[in-house]
Amino acid sequence: EDHLQLEYKGAKLKLNYVWLRDHCRTGDSINHLTQQRMVDSALIDPNIQPVNVAIDEGTLSITWPDGHQSEYDLEWLLSNTYEGKQHLQGTLEPLLWNLETLSASPSPSVSYQDYLTDDGQLSKLLHNLLKYGFAFVEEAPVTVEATLAVAERISQIRETFFGRFWCFTSDLERHDTAYTAEALGAHTDTTYLNEPAGVQVFHKMEHVGEGGDTLLVDGFHAAERLRQEDPEGFAILSSVSVPHHYLEPTIHTTGVGPVLELEPGPCKELKLIRYNMHDRACLDTVPMEDVSRWYSALRNLTRYIRDPASEYWVTLQPGRILLTYNWRVLHGRSAFTGRRRVAGCYLPRDDVISRARVLKVI
Repeated sequence: EDHLQLEYKGAKLKLNYVWLRDHCRTGDSINHLTQQRMVDSALIDPNIQPVNVAIDEGTLSITWPDGHQSEYDLEWLLSNTYEGKQHLQGTLEPLLWNLETLSASPSPSVSYQDYLTDDGQLSKLLHNLLKYGFAFVEEAPVTVEATLAVAERISQIRETFFGRFWCFTSDLERHDTAYTAEALGAHTDTTYLNEPAGVQVFHKMEHVGEGGDTLLVDGFHAAERLRQEDPEGFAILSSVSVPHHYLEPTIHTTGVGPVLELEPGPCKELKLIRYNMHDRACLDTVPMEDVSRWYSALRNLTRYIRDPASEYWVTLQPGRILLTYNWRVLHGRSAFTGRRRVAGCYLPRDDVISRARVLKVI
């Protein structure tokens, strides 16, 4: 046999011997300061067998042929194996929402001053951001500096060709429909990057005119409706990569990935949604025999996204800063008149998740 089997808390774990030796957490198999692996995985005997196996007080102990002793906490094995993860509930379950469920929930808000000085309020904002896909910081000074302070309280800013920080109005300064007064349908940003921005920060600094309300839609809620009602459509949108691009005279970026990207592993949970009609490039990644199926799936997903019952409209006022989890929640706006100026920036998803882990939010 090449593995051992054990049952723990209802989970039947199959533990390959090479995997176990590779994941040893004792002795010189790991650098205990940096938590980096010190075992050379390629040099492990592919036919390795343990000399002795024992379980005592929640610990699996293995003696290997070279005399090395390995110990594995059963809770650790449950959390770090393919079969074990199927039995675990996350510490923070996202609330997939439509307008009705969102209306029954408390406002995902924190106050600016408390947020800057209290790690508990920072944790609350990150909890809201990961639970609902968006969060507000209220009563902020209407300044660029205050907006930056909100962003940098979480992580470093992700700089793009828009710069480190942007402040835009309807002047078409950049080749992007955001720089117009037109209505923008629900979409995610930076689909033209191979790793889209994780969080987007919005602060409406001023608006003299009408319209310009902000639209939010839970993309994961729409995607799960598709998974339930059109499994074949969900399968094609989550397996076929499509290109997106951004074009200016001195810029040509291309990001390629599926509309619905899934987490690895057995649960097939949603990881991110890439949904932007304006920025999708030529559909040259779908074979002709699959094109009709792909467009049919996109139509169904779009129907769920544009369902009025899925739309949450909010009027942002100066001093109310909005953060959206760009990998999940789509945003848009209604058309507007007059002068409307919005400031903001992007945050890298990895850094946001790291901050949430360190603060024990997840």
